[in-house]
Amino acid sequence: MNILRKTPRLALALAIIFVIWLAIAMFGAKFGLIDKLFAFGTMTIGWGLIAAGIIGVLALIGIVVSLVMKPRSGFLSALLALIVPLAFFGGLAGLQSTAAKFPFIYDITTNTDDAPAYSADLLKARADAGANPMIDFAAPLGQQDMWKGNAELADVTAATLIAEGYPDLETLYVQHSPEDVLAAVKGAMEMRGFSGVVADEDAGTVEGTATVFWYGFQDDIVARIRAVEGGVNVDFRSTSRVGTSDLGVNAERIADLSKAVEDRLAEDYPRDAAVEEPADDDADEADAAEAGSDSDPGAVSE
Repeated sequence: MNILRKTPRLALALAIIFVIWLAIAMFGAKFGLIDKLFAFGTMTIGWGLIAAGIIGVLALIGIVVSLVMKPRSGFLSALLALIVPLAFFGGLAGLQSTAAKFPFIYDITTNTDDAPAYSADLLKARADAGANPMIDFAAPLGQQDMWKGNAELADVTAATLIAEGYPDLETLYVQHSPEDVLAAVKGAMEMRGFSGVVADEDAGTVEGTATVFWYGFQDDIVARIRAVEGGVNVDFRSTSRVGTSDLGVNAERIADLSKAVEDRLAEDYPRDAAVEEPADDDADEADAAEAGSDSDPGAVSE
């Protein structure tokens, strides 16, 4: 009986430890102390589900005990303990629901026929980090290592998934010089806090790496600038380093970056816009106003 009376406090203590455990997994992965997939897949999802289930059962027992056993105390502790696993399960359910809305791939581009390529340096950085391989957008996913055994996607190409899942994702066309567009893309990436932003004028590319707050997951992104008749085409590619599903983050990033480049170009360019000469009547009025001001130093314009 004494053990049952301690159930509410025990559940609360375990709930607090569980929250600390999740924080260790998240920030340990973020700062490179723990492998990201291990922290998320095993520590958070695998062991987390077991721990949350145990805490939830203890919290429910604690609530019952606090209501039926004298001195009928500990209800608040048990209730607070129950909130933690409920929030955890709710978060996982939301994550699963989000994943179901987007294509089950991690490499997204605006041009699946001729996708922008990352530089040799960035590809080496990905290889050194054990990152996901680049997707062949035209090949069935069943032929690629990450989807082997996935019967549902065996005959589907990434190009098809992108076209169906992100119909509004397209090449950005702007009527500006390649140099101005390159500068705008670089500025947009830097403003969004991407690391390692590098612009290659010869290749016509800008690339960098975005780091997500949760677990420090990293996604690489490259923009390719090509001169075409009357302007410039800008194609984007964003690729997650780990995980098979990106939960729509890469497409969202591309759309945001594309809009940011448009905004920067509209705001900053053309830099050498012609200044219209005032009409003759306007010029005469301006001269008269200037003469009046010189003759009456005490005059104040309203």
